[in-house]
Order: sequence, then C-alpha cells, then structure tokens
Amino acid sequence: MPGLVLHAGAVMMCAHPPGVVTLPAPTQLKVLAGLQPVATVADVLVVGGCGLTGSPTAPCATVRWFQFSARVLAGGRPVLVQPSPPPGPGAGTGVPAPGPPMVQAMQIKVRAS
Repeated sequence: MPGLVLHAGAVMMCAHPPGVVTLPAPTQLKVLAGLQPVATVADVLVVGGCGLTGSPTAPCATVRWFQFSARVLAGGRPVLVQPSPPPGPGAGTGVPAPGPPMVQAMQIKVRAS
C-alpha cells in the first residue's frame, strides 16, 4: 500500500484521548526520514495514557501497524506507511474516520509503495 513513510518522530494519538502513541526504541537506526529512524514491521508502538476506562477490556498498551510497504525495506524489513486519505466527500458526511492510531504530524517528503 503506498503512503508516507512513518518515522520515530511522528506524533500519533490513541483513538481514546488523551492517549499518545510513540515509537520508543526503533529496531533500525540507519535509514532516516526527517532526521528520524523510519519505523518497520518489527517495531512496537507503545500507547501511553489511553483514555479507555470503565470497559471490561484493558486500556490500549501497544499498537500493531497493518500498513507497510511491499517494496521498500529498512534493515531488511518493510517500512511502515501512513496511506494517503482516499478522495471522498470529506468530513461530516458519514464517511467513517480512519482507524487508530491517528497520525497528527509526520514527515511529508518520503513516500513508499
């Protein structure tokens, strides 16, 4: 799936505010985007401060990222990508929001497919 390459400095939020998603220990440090190590399928994204309370399930602790490049590797592993939003009618029109985590800020120059 094509999209922008996710990196360790990306600002992400859990679907349950005010949770923050981070990449505390990237598995590779050689390939950079925006002066930050790019994330690969081997990385564990950690959630801190998940707001999911009063539920029989525990609050979010980690995130498994399902969008990754089929052709671009870093350290022999596919890089994670944030797909571009599909063209559509826009906000407030009944189109469901993207699934968690929600990327708030990231590098916008490096793309992978």
